[in-house]
Amino acid sequence: MRVDLSGRTAVVTGSAGGIGQEICRALAESGARVVGFDVADQSATAAACEGKFQALRVDVTDPASVQEAAGRIEGDQASSVVIHAAGKFPNRPFPEWTFAQFEDLWRLNVGGVFNVTQALLPGMRELGWGRIITISTQAIFLAIPGFVPYVSTKSALIGFTRSLAAEVGAEGITVNAITPGLLATDAALTGDVAPSFDSVVAGQIIQRRGQASDLTSTVLYLCDGDSGFITGQTINVDGGAVVH
Repeated sequence: MRVDLSGRTAVVTGSAGGIGQEICRALAESGARVVGFDVADQSATAAACEGKFQALRVDVTDPASVQEAAGRIEGDQASSVVIHAAGKFPNRPFPEWTFAQFEDLWRLNVGGVFNVTQALLPGMRELGWGRIITISTQAIFLAIPGFVPYVSTKSALIGFTRSLAAEVGAEGITVNAITPGLLATDAALTGDVAPSFDSVVAGQIIQRRGQASDLTSTVLYLCDGDSGFITGQTINVDGGAVVH
């Protein structure tokens, strides 16, 4: 779809690869100035965005790191779009987890969303316009063994999305969530979930592996200026594995 985001600054977390990188590319193609928050090398994303990308080394779990980065994009270039794509999706039986490991996952998948949103929300309020999108997972609708901590963190994002939408809606800021299915990113293809692709595809209405690019039209739709009447919603993009 054609969305014009010229004059907008968009921050994307987890921008070095996978879903985050593909979202950066789509936003840049739509005219936005894109700023990536990641601790990994973002050179591939910069190349994909063809000069419309600024890479900042940011640890989203560290409030000081996030605040410092936010200070570098304030003023006339304050971010009016934030896409929360940073996260990990480990898969192992619940008894094998330690509480420390769960805390680390929570700090990234939920704490990072909290830190970045809190740092960038004042700029949106000054502009009187904003789009915040959290990337959750369609696994929150299913019962899949091995994902207890992961699904717990991603379920929290739905509550975060709905509650924040209620707080900021009157200020021209929308907050929505997207729940993708299993996507063929490098992390998924080389990680614990790689053996699950065949069974996942078999359970979908659309019988193919999902790609990170399958999310971009939904992201752009929610970022569009004409989508200001949609907020607090969870949009499922998973090839029809879950219908609701």
